[in-house]
Amino acid sequence: MILTTSRFFAPAIAVCLLAGNVLARQERRPADVGDRSKAESHEAQQDAKATSETSQAKAAERVGDAYPFMTCPVSGKKLGSMGKPVVKLYDGREVRYCCNGCPKTFEKDLAKSLATLDEKIVEHQKALYPLEASVVSGMKFDEKLEKGPVEFVYGNRLVRVASEKEQATFVAHAAKFLKALDKAVVEAQGDDYPLDSCPISGEKLGSMGRPIDRVVAGRLVRLCCKSCVKKLDQRAPMIVKLVDAQRARAARTAEKGTAENGTAEKRAEQDGEKKNTPPEDRQKPGRKKRDTTRTSNGDATPR
Repeated sequence: MILTTSRFFAPAIAVCLLAGNVLARQERRPADVGDRSKAESHEAQQDAKATSETSQAKAAERVGDAYPFMTCPVSGKKLGSMGKPVVKLYDGREVRYCCNGCPKTFEKDLAKSLATLDEKIVEHQKALYPLEASVVSGMKFDEKLEKGPVEFVYGNRLVRVASEKEQATFVAHAAKFLKALDKAVVEAQGDDYPLDSCPISGEKLGSMGRPIDRVVAGRLVRLCCKSCVKKLDQRAPMIVKLVDAQRARAARTAEKGTAENGTAEKRAEQDGEKKNTPPEDRQKPGRKKRDTTRTSNGDATPR
């Protein structure tokens, strides 16, 4: 009787256990789906965050040169006179202000403010522009251009091209053309570079290996080492002013030397004329030369 009962209940127990397992799996399945959904949502949020951070990082990257002036574009005050300068980027272009209030004023009409800054940069850099032809096409700026070269400012750097189409090409491949422009600046200004020491460390150029050439605001700047290169952007306005002052001083010295050489040559010429003049015909300074005639025997007699 006991054996018969066991045989009867054993299949029933097995069926109950199987059904219980099926129900348990069905109950767990929605939870598993929910967990996977949450995980996928979290991953999507992380990807979106990473993409946003990348975009912000790109927007925060400066293009072209550092801000080149010692003064605020709004107040005109010297940068640093009201604490650490405030730095803003506009499509990668750097502008520095004297205080937190000036950016708001500058940005009220951003297009107009940037255009005004462009005019100042063009005036500041045009005398040192290194090329007589387009950096994009190589076309010379001569009478063949109907409207003359197209001037614009990219990343605080004056650029001249042959047409608006070339301007668009420059912007699309700015890194390439800025490199070419830098090379032209180094070639144009390298031979008469006015400094013999690093403007940051004060070390003699060449004392720490070959000097490193950099270009800021169309000016060649030579540095003694890589450590100084890292500090160049922060001190750019001061260094630009220093290089300009030394270049002006060198020009005055050269002009003075040319004038002195001209005076010396003139004196030498006068001395030569005196040597070739007979003693009796030489006139002392401040004394009127007497009008004389010569007799047949060669004696000079007053007329």
